[in-house]
Amino acid sequence: MSDVIAASNIAAQAFRMMQLAPISSFSDDSDQALDAAEQYPIALNMALGFFDWSFARITYSLPEIDTVPDGIVVSEDLPNLYALPGDLIKLRKVVDDDVNWRRDGEFVHADQPSNLVIRYTRAVDNEKLLPAEFQTYVAGQLAILLGPRWMRDKVKLRELKSDIAGLRQEAIDGDVYDASPSRTDDWPEQDDWAQRVVC
Repeated sequence: MSDVIAASNIAAQAFRMMQLAPISSFSDDSDQALDAAEQYPIALNMALGFFDWSFARITYSLPEIDTVPDGIVVSEDLPNLYALPGDLIKLRKVVDDDVNWRRDGEFVHADQPSNLVIRYTRAVDNEKLLPAEFQTYVAGQLAILLGPRWMRDKVKLRELKSDIAGLRQEAIDGDVYDASPSRTDDWPEQDDWAQRVVC
């Protein structure tokens, strides 16, 4: 976690959602801070992986690997091997629709030689780069992960779990203002997509 002080803002919000006193930072000498530091990357990556967020979207040309690593078997139908970027959260698309490909852990096998252009969601460690609606969504996700241990009110925990879909949708709706109205996230077209952009 590269920005501990900034990341604690989301953690503090998560504790407020659980109706608990917020931690001041992940370095607090408390079990709550330790749990938050452990679960924060999971909550953040869950949220990043859910949608093709414009602020985390990268189009990147992968160079082909010349020497196949030990233990990797290259098949005849997909003879070209590419290493995925280290900051990848979710592979969204191989841009060329004519390419046959398969993901294998940290690698992509394809039938295209030379460079392979992909679109993916990247890790964003600095909370200052995250839109406000997305931060609230991550805080809700973190509260849900922490809730079973720290929340006494299980009814409130159930409410948080039901509220997360609304927080996620608010983050998605906010994200459309940072991109053109046409879909680039591989989700099906929806009649109200353009309406959400202009409303």
